[in-house]
Amino acid sequence: MADYRVITRPNCSLSPRGRVAVVALIASFSLLVAIGFSLIGAWLVLPFAGLELLALAYAFYHIHCHAEDYESITIAGDHLAVEKRDYKNVSQIVFNRYWARVTLRELPGGEQCLLLRSHGKEVEFGRRFMDNQQRIALARQLKQRVGVVT
Repeated sequence: MADYRVITRPNCSLSPRGRVAVVALIASFSLLVAIGFSLIGAWLVLPFAGLELLALAYAFYHIHCHAEDYESITIAGDHLAVEKRDYKNVSQIVFNRYWARVTLRELPGGEQCLLLRSHGKEVEFGRRFMDNQQRIALARQLKQRVGVVT
């Protein structure tokens, strides 16, 4: 049983069926306009409309592939586990809770980088799915829960 758990994931408001419906709607409108222009003699519109639809389909495919991505921190007993999923790759790093250190590093531009460290291992957390204020707040919460024997 986890004592503390944080999960971050992308905001995917459309279901897979909804994404297909949006692509189909945009594609049908774009092809309708392209066919209309080709009928009045501007036939070069068709290949460009096809390229536009390929780019749109690829963008939605990329969104679909990364819809299940996440990052999680789980604190259970004396273990702190950081798990990340990026498309089909899942990685997990486990630290001893009492030896782990939480640090914030300021990056150029004022952004904060949340790092978890222990025994020469370091992992960044919250870069993809959290904003700067959320990373700072999470760092405060984690500092209360790790690194100290209670």
